[in-house]
Amino acid sequence: MPARFWILTSWNLLLAIVPVLLALVFARLANRERLSVLRAAGLVIAGLAWLAFLPNTCYLLTEWRHFLETLDATNLYLRARMNSATTLWLMAYTAFYFLYSGFGMLCFALAIRPVAAVLRRIRLNLVIPGVLLFGALAVGVYLGLILRFNSWDLITRPNEVLASVLELGQRPLLSMFLIVFAAFLWLGYVVVDIWAVSYTHLRAHETVLDLVCRLLLEKKKTNYKEEHTRTPEQIKIQLTNDN
Repeated sequence: MPARFWILTSWNLLLAIVPVLLALVFARLANRERLSVLRAAGLVIAGLAWLAFLPNTCYLLTEWRHFLETLDATNLYLRARMNSATTLWLMAYTAFYFLYSGFGMLCFALAIRPVAAVLRRIRLNLVIPGVLLFGALAVGVYLGLILRFNSWDLITRPNEVLASVLELGQRPLLSMFLIVFAAFLWLGYVVVDIWAVSYTHLRAHETVLDLVCRLLLEKKKTNYKEEHTRTPEQIKIQLTNDN
C-alpha cells in the first residue's frame, strides 16, 4: 500500500474519533447541576461541532468503494484464484476493510449514545430528534462523498453547503435514496447499541463467582489451545524434560 493510503486512512480514523470526544464533552457539560451562561455556550458549541463531525463516522462505510475499485483495477479476485499467496493477501485486505468500517460504526454508536442519554434524562421523546439526526447524517455523507465537502466547510463555505442541501428538493430520486440510507444508519445504530447495552449489562451484573468461572474457562481454553498446537519438536522436548 502506498504511503498516501495510510495517511488518508489515519486521517479518516482521526475524524471518526472527534465526534466521540465531543459527545463526551457535551454530556459532561449537560450533567452539571447548575447551567451557567458560559456552560450553556459550551453546550451549544460542542453540540454543533458534534453534529458537524458526526458524519465522518458512518462515512467509513463508504470506503468499501476503494476496495471494489482495487479489485477491479488489479484483477485481485481472479489472481487470488490462481495463486495462494494472492489469496492470503485478498483475505487480509478484506479483513482490513471490515475492521475499518466496523471501527467507523463503533465510533458512530459511541458518539450518539452520550447525547441520547442526556436527552432521555430530560424525558425528551427521541423519535423526532432521531428522524432529524439520521436524515442530517445521510445528507452529510452525501455532501462529503459526492460533493467533497468537509465538516469545516460549514464555516468556511456555508453558502455553497446550503445551496447543495436545498438542491436536494429538486432531485426526488436522490432524496428518496438518502431517506433509505438514513433508515439504514438508524438500524445500524440500533443494532450496535443493543449489542453494547447487552454486553455492558452482562458485565455490570457479573458476580464474583461468575468472574472466577469465566477466568477459569478462559484459562482452560488457552491451555487446550497450547496443548493442541504444539509442534512435534516441542512435544519431544517436553517428554525429555519429564524423564
